[in-house]
Amino acid sequence: MQPASLEETPSLLWGLDPIFLAFAKLYIKDILELKESQQVPGIFFYRGHPIKQVDVLGTVVFVREKENFYSYGVDDSTGVISCTCWKSTAPTEVSSPGTSARHVSSSSKDLDVMMRELYKEESKKAKLDIGDTIRVRGSIKVFRDQREIVASVFYKVEDPKLDIQMARMFDLPYMYRNVYDKPFAIPEHLKDSSAGQTDHHIVTQSHLIMLLSEKVKVFLMENKIHNFYQRELESVDSLIAIASRPVSDFKTIESMESSNSKQIRSIFKEAIQLLLKEGYIFQKDQNREVYQVTDQDKDLHKLTLNIIKEDCRRQKRCRIDPAHLQGFPHSGIP
Repeated sequence: MQPASLEETPSLLWGLDPIFLAFAKLYIKDILELKESQQVPGIFFYRGHPIKQVDVLGTVVFVREKENFYSYGVDDSTGVISCTCWKSTAPTEVSSPGTSARHVSSSSKDLDVMMRELYKEESKKAKLDIGDTIRVRGSIKVFRDQREIVASVFYKVEDPKLDIQMARMFDLPYMYRNVYDKPFAIPEHLKDSSAGQTDHHIVTQSHLIMLLSEKVKVFLMENKIHNFYQRELESVDSLIAIASRPVSDFKTIESMESSNSKQIRSIFKEAIQLLLKEGYIFQKDQNREVYQVTDQDKDLHKLTLNIIKEDCRRQKRCRIDPAHLQGFPHSGIP
């Protein structure tokens, strides 16, 4: 059990803790009781250590099968947590179905057969029954106010002599005693610069804009959004939680005279401008406030071609000044 009095480490310093990007081997009871970060949703804390991913080993106590995933209830004798384990997608054939038989080599056919066999074996291993031992590694998520683990790796553990489970029983107390139960200490030379952030979770405006832009990227990708308005993002609770945080260098007069909603709108606008500069999103029409996601837009090449054509029309009668070419290296063209 972790004490509630520990202060939350500023997000800028999380990378200094080696546990942050590791799969933390925690008891399920502790995973269910982790305190969620006030700075970044989806990050949790155990004794000051930022926890993003966990590693659990336990017995399957319930199974729910959906079209695209299995939901396993995992019990490690300290608690039960639901684990979402995605099903494997069917393999793509190496040889195209439209290719004639004489053009398909025997090696390609053999490879297709091997891929199908591997897919069948993987599908069998993904299906576990109640009583099986499972190991799950993944990130902690909150779905309908319930903690769960979304697996990046999971598999059935063949352990007839209980060797693996016994080894873990000895391993976890050692990890808790020597790693997890020792609070994360901020290096001395960084304490002064982070003191203001530690007290009230205050960050700079530029850092908050960068943080919000990254969160918007994840939101757009997870929900497969092709286009959006700024006001639609401003209605998402997880994004508002980030944009509404106090900033240390926000203009004092504006912050006193304007409401919190204006500050949130300003942070969202700057975050969107940052995504525009990065090329992650773009606007087809500058007069409209709708933004298109670059990776999801299939007509981007048409827009790019129109821009090039428009530039060519503007410069159609322009002559190239030889002086402009003096700074370029010779390419060997006469």
